Amino acid sequence: MTPITDPTDVAARRKAARRTAVWMAVVAVTIYALFLLSGVLGK
Repeated sequence: MTPITDPTDVAARRKAARRTAVWMAVVAVTIYALFLLSGVLGK
C-alpha cells in the first residue's frame, strides 16, 4: 500500500473519518436512549 503524501487528501480523509465517528456515536446514543425509555415506559 502506498503511503498518502498529499496533505489535503489526508485532511479530507480525517474529516470524513471524524464525521463517520460522530454519526456512529449519535446512532449509538439514540439506541441507548430508546432502550432506557422502553424500560421506563414499558412498565
